[in-house]
Amino acid sequence: MAPPPGAAVVEDQMSALEAAKKKVKEEAFYMKRAMDTSDTTTALQHAKDMLKELRTAALTPRNYYELYMKVLEELRYLEDFFMTLQRGGTPVAELYEKVQGCTTVLPRLYLLITVGAVYIKSKQAPAREILRDLVEMVKGVQHPMRGLFLRNYLTQQARDKLPDVGSEYCDNKGGTVQDAIDFIIQNFSETNRLWVRMQTQGPSKDRKRREKERQELRILVGTNLVRLSELEGVDSNLYKDTVLPRILEPIANCKDTIAQTYLMDCIIHVFPDEFHLDTLESFLQTCTQLKEKVNVRNILESMMDRLAGAGEGAATIPADVPAFQLFNECVTKLLEERTSLDLAEVLRLQRALLNFAIKCYPGNLEYVNHCLGQALSVLPAYEKGLTLDDAAAQEVEGLLSVPLACLALKVLELDQYGQMLVYLPWENRKQVALELVRSVIRTREVLSDVAMVERLFRVMEPLLRDPESSGAGTGEEDGALESEDKDALESEQQMVARLVHLMRHEDTDTLFTIYMTARKYFGQGGVKRIQYTLVPLVFAALRLVQVVRKVELQDEPPQLKFSSRKVFQFMHEIAGAMASTGYAELSLRLFLQCAIAADRCDFKAIAYEFVSQASILYEDELTDSKAQVRALLSMVGTLIACRNFAEEDYDTLITKTTQYAAKLLKKPDQCRMVTLCSHLFWVGKAEEEKHYHDERRVLECLKRSLRIAYECMSSSMNVHLFVEILDQYLYYFETDNDSTKKYISGLIQLVNEHIDDMDMSEQRSLVEAHYRNTLAHIRRMQQNSKTAEKFADIDLLNKGS
Repeated sequence: MAPPPGAAVVEDQMSALEAAKKKVKEEAFYMKRAMDTSDTTTALQHAKDMLKELRTAALTPRNYYELYMKVLEELRYLEDFFMTLQRGGTPVAELYEKVQGCTTVLPRLYLLITVGAVYIKSKQAPAREILRDLVEMVKGVQHPMRGLFLRNYLTQQARDKLPDVGSEYCDNKGGTVQDAIDFIIQNFSETNRLWVRMQTQGPSKDRKRREKERQELRILVGTNLVRLSELEGVDSNLYKDTVLPRILEPIANCKDTIAQTYLMDCIIHVFPDEFHLDTLESFLQTCTQLKEKVNVRNILESMMDRLAGAGEGAATIPADVPAFQLFNECVTKLLEERTSLDLAEVLRLQRALLNFAIKCYPGNLEYVNHCLGQALSVLPAYEKGLTLDDAAAQEVEGLLSVPLACLALKVLELDQYGQMLVYLPWENRKQVALELVRSVIRTREVLSDVAMVERLFRVMEPLLRDPESSGAGTGEEDGALESEDKDALESEQQMVARLVHLMRHEDTDTLFTIYMTARKYFGQGGVKRIQYTLVPLVFAALRLVQVVRKVELQDEPPQLKFSSRKVFQFMHEIAGAMASTGYAELSLRLFLQCAIAADRCDFKAIAYEFVSQASILYEDELTDSKAQVRALLSMVGTLIACRNFAEEDYDTLITKTTQYAAKLLKKPDQCRMVTLCSHLFWVGKAEEEKHYHDERRVLECLKRSLRIAYECMSSSMNVHLFVEILDQYLYYFETDNDSTKKYISGLIQLVNEHIDDMDMSEQRSLVEAHYRNTLAHIRRMQQNSKTAEKFADIDLLNKGS
């Protein structure tokens, strides 16, 4: 099978390159041998034959460059030979004339440049004269690619020999920095002309290939601008009056898209910022004169980024440089002249200008407002149902996102911001809202104004609810959200929830109004969102209610619009709403948290109501045994924490909770929860005013838990439960509940009898370790002088009590 055409071309290229490199190596060998014998004529002949290989037209730019570098490597030996001759007394002018006897143009010019470099170093002739002579003579090569590489060689050889400030060649005889500028700019203009001519060489079907080759060779043109930027003698005034105008003229006149794009970008990157600031107006004026196919926006953005310090810190634009106005005028002129620009590109220009304003003039709302206003003016009149294409929508999103990083909530003060927001599709609006929330969280701006919070939530609407088309409010949103990425939804809503903690105000009425505003918007979120957003709102209200209650208890309390009871009602409504939307366990915990807060405020009836609601949820909604255990743990903890209930109410609640524990599905859970409920009947120390001690009920719970432990089928489980119950008996005994004392020795004997029946397993090891720790504790108490008498009757041996 024949190889593909591309493979054949590559093979031909490699063959041609290897043949040329072989010829160069051969001629270089003979050239060096002649140099060893000081045979100048023969050395030049072989150098000429070596340089003839650069006349090839068979190589691509990439392969020609490889050959070119090989030849330059050999020319260094020839230059050293010429330096040796010069130091030996041979006049360089004689060598200069001798190499001109070469009949082939390209080799002759390479040799002339090589000798010319030695001529300048010898100072036997003014540098400016030699440079001027060389730059004129290289015009003899008009083949684009050969001419580009030849002129690049000239630039390299002249690099350290230019008459610049501080240079040994800069004096009355050698020349001035102006001569160096003239030399580089003339070489630059001719190099650019050759580069542009490459575009027209050959048939139009090869246009893409030629464009690719030109891109590969562009550095040969840009090197001249790098040399200009390295001249020490070029200051801001000289750059403004002489250098830049002479650079911009050939760029503007060449009318070539690739050249204008690349060279304008080169100017931006090779010259220092202060030069750009002094010449910004003339540079931007040239931007408006470039070919229509040139993407001027990229050039402007590059200049803006350069002046803005590429985002590495706050840029410092001198007050006397109206940079924003100049860029704005340039953008305006471009829009007037380039009427064919699509909407997305027009918006990109405004986005670039806005980005510059944000970086260089942080906090200047006037500039931000102006950019948004200009962008708004090019958008079509808004009508309901109007949709922008994807590219334009992306740019509007970008325009609205750019100022958020530094302005955050201040963007809400801009009239145009909200007007532009309506143009975005729902998903794009969500991205803007996310960026706004991130910026508010990052800057930790305090949300203390009701109107501002209202505006913020209106902008955040896509984060707070589903679009109308998804059936929000009808229950259909649940299905729509099922298909969403749950992790993304969770991340979004957690950020929204963090805003609650930024809501602050010294006035409790104002703060509560802010909370109610948040509740209004959060409530629209559907069942998938409120689990994240409403919970922190309840905890924020829990903090607020303590402050409000403290104010109410002052000797002369001020008139409050919203009392602590109103705040509790607010929390009750949220917890109830969550219960009705499927979050029974979460709602139960919220009710219990509110009960603790109400108890601390000494609102017995309100606390009782919250615990009652938690009990109703437990009875009606919780069917999973694990959820029931978790709920009971919370309920027991809450009831122990509440110390202000009337005794009758407290007795009712703890009795009902103990009944819940006794009805759990799994026996081990029953045992442990009934044991835990015994603590409900032994709260506080005897010397405390609000303590509740009922020895009989404690003992009933412990005995019941022991009976349940007996009923467990697994020996490993009931022995473990026996040890846990023993721990509880010890606890009550140590806290002066003497009714438990007579059962401790019997329990120890019970554990001793059953522990040997357990199978050897990891579970047995755990039980034994637990039991050993319990016995070790008893021994320590028996050995302690303060407790020895109390624990003396406890028998640790297997002998009964």
